[in-house]
Amino acid sequence: MVRPMIAIDKQPQKDISALAVWLVCLALYVVFMYFAFTSPNVLKGELGLLENTQVVFLVIALPLAVWMAVRNKEKWLRWWLILISVGLFYLLTEETSWGQHYFGWDMGGFFAGFNDQGENNFHNTDAWLDQKPRAVLLLGMILGTIVHPLVKRFRNGRGLFDNPWWFAPTLACLGPVVFSQIGALPKRIDAFNLAFSAQAFTGGYRSSEMEEVYMYVFFVAYLLSLHYRLKLHRAAASAPTQKNIHG
Repeated sequence: MVRPMIAIDKQPQKDISALAVWLVCLALYVVFMYFAFTSPNVLKGELGLLENTQVVFLVIALPLAVWMAVRNKEKWLRWWLILISVGLFYLLTEETSWGQHYFGWDMGGFFAGFNDQGENNFHNTDAWLDQKPRAVLLLGMILGTIVHPLVKRFRNGRGLFDNPWWFAPTLACLGPVVFSQIGALPKRIDAFNLAFSAQAFTGGYRSSEMEEVYMYVFFVAYLLSLHYRLKLHRAAASAPTQKNIHG
């Protein structure tokens, strides 16, 4: 007897794997904590593991953002990707002090007039070029990956950033947000001026540097998620309407 073949439609994946993003974040954290308690000097300094990891993820995110900006024809989406590209370019050049950390250039000329730390960068000169933009980015990450999904859940699908549909990050990007705050915990604890230093207990690395690592991981996750969802959106828009028959 020949059994009839029954076609089973699989639910298509609607986003990149959130589990994969969480695992990447966890693996990075395990590595960082291992060195924090065994060889903390590995994490420190402009050429330390934390700073170099930041550069790696920025180097991944920047060409990805530029490539997406070139490929996407929708006006506001393209401008959004251009804005992200400019921001990533600024972050990458500032994190490396325009190559000074790797090539050993002396500070001079334009930067010598206002940078008092001997580095070719802008972010050490004013809070508006460092802490405040970072605070705005962190706020956007929290609103997009935590508040927005919760609002959608309790408002029958209406969130904070529904238009345009591609603007808000998804839950696939939640991992970097959570780990950025776990990484920043020593700094947050030390802000209470307790009798001990949490950052010294974890090897004395600057926890803000670990926070930044995950903020840059967020860019990669957000761009990959956006690319994946745009591809699905275009495929759905171009596909002919078909009636599914289940038997």
